[in-house]
Amino acid sequence: MLVVTRKIGEKVIIGNEIEIQLLHIGRNHIRIGITAPKHISVHRYEIYEAIKNEDESAVISQLPDKETLEKLSK
Repeated sequence: MLVVTRKIGEKVIIGNEIEIQLLHIGRNHIRIGITAPKHISVHRYEIYEAIKNEDESAVISQLPDKETLEKLSK
């Protein structure tokens, strides 16, 4: 993990395409701005986890149950 110190308005570049800028520092939070190409998804971690769990649930719901598998194997 890279840990950096930034002041308001300063930026960090990831690769050649992703730019992160510190916009505001509050008492219990900071506000950052992220600029990335459209083909790169940018989500808050909790949203990412929800999407991942939903995708996993969708895959599992498409799997046939044991009874159906037995019928298909005959």
